[in-house]
Amino acid sequence: MFTRNLDALKGLLAVMLNLPELSIKEIEVLNPMQYSEVKDSKLTILDLKVHMNSNTFIHVEMQVRKFEYWTNRTVSYACRQIADQIQGKFDYSKLEPVIQISIMDCSLFPEHKRFFSKYVPRDDEGYPYTDKLQFIVMDLTQIGSANEDQKKQGLVEWAMAFKADSWEEVGKINNHSIKEAVKTMQLIMSNPSEKEKIRMREDARRDEITTIAAAERRGKEEGRREGIKQGIKQGIKQGIKQGIEQVTCDCARRMKNDGMDAALISKYTGLTADQISSL
Repeated sequence: MFTRNLDALKGLLAVMLNLPELSIKEIEVLNPMQYSEVKDSKLTILDLKVHMNSNTFIHVEMQVRKFEYWTNRTVSYACRQIADQIQGKFDYSKLEPVIQISIMDCSLFPEHKRFFSKYVPRDDEGYPYTDKLQFIVMDLTQIGSANEDQKKQGLVEWAMAFKADSWEEVGKINNHSIKEAVKTMQLIMSNPSEKEKIRMREDARRDEITTIAAAERRGKEEGRREGIKQGIKQGIKQGIKQGIEQVTCDCARRMKNDGMDAALISKYTGLTADQISSL
């Protein structure tokens, strides 16, 4: 949706980066998919790569469930974007910043819950090492803890849009960029073929959530039986692992049969390209 309305995207980036919207002169979407995943009744982005003003790379992702190694994943993605800039006789003074923005419907650090945080490499006295690598995290479960500056910045409005249960609810938010996003999404949803694509992606997401839950239930049962011999704690751990592996393959097979791209299947299930091709 944001690839079709750059004004809405510009508004989102301006708020997340705390920049004047007019300072964003140019936006190039580097992965110009129509949407990686959009809920039929909720504003969501899961994967968006942007080159802003020809001098900054930005990766925006939304994570709707807990991912155990999210920090490792985002660091590897950001470092890859840094490395991709170095080609041939590269002048290091030309290195452009890479900003990873994570919009999460869960707390990244349960022991350190914050609505909005920015992380940069610093020494133990707080002195910055570089501004070329930044990580921004918005925790949608902590909207109530937003301070006045964050409210004035517009962060709460966008967070409420991402948490909204319907487009009618989103449309009530008094924010120009959000209203632009609503208009574009309504236009997309008026196209039957586009609506069907959204439905298929949402079905795939629901399948993943359901299979994970089923895997946990199956794993616990298998773990209980195994625990009789080897101890309940170890048995549950092994059972969950085996159950998740099996239902993940089943989920990936259904995604593949529905015609979903292998890269998206890999993103949602964690399976490799070879594993997917063998299904």
